[in-house]
Amino acid sequence: MENYMWIVWLCVFVLAMIVEAVLSGLNSIWFAAAAIIVLFLSFIPNLPYWGEILIFVGLSVILLLATRPLVKKFNDKRNSSKTNLDRYIGNKYKLNKKVEKGSVGEITVNGVPWNVDTENDQEIEAGKWVEVISIEGNKFIVKETNNE
Repeated sequence: MENYMWIVWLCVFVLAMIVEAVLSGLNSIWFAAAAIIVLFLSFIPNLPYWGEILIFVGLSVILLLATRPLVKKFNDKRNSSKTNLDRYIGNKYKLNKKVEKGSVGEITVNGVPWNVDTENDQEIEAGKWVEVISIEGNKFIVKETNNE
């Protein structure tokens, strides 16, 4: 069995790389790295297959524990990037259409009309200045503000 373990490790490596390619994020790269290392170690004469399995498990755990926090930190930074619409949060606009309880108002942003609503069904008259505080679906959530 020890003579054919290199095939097993090659299959583990290929399988881990396929999983890595199919799924988003880093899911099995640690197992692929451990498998490729143990693949080369499998050519050492008289190394029992159970020793190779122990080395694979140990390397996988070490690689996972050593690099997972770095990968998580990198992914968190990448996923927290703002969308194009987020740049409008905090900006002030003049209300074109009155916001009433149960209906939406309207502002114009860069020549495009947008539906607006308030966070607590507050009524705001047309012509007043509002500040965008968040975005829910296809409408801006606003609060009344002054023009300063």
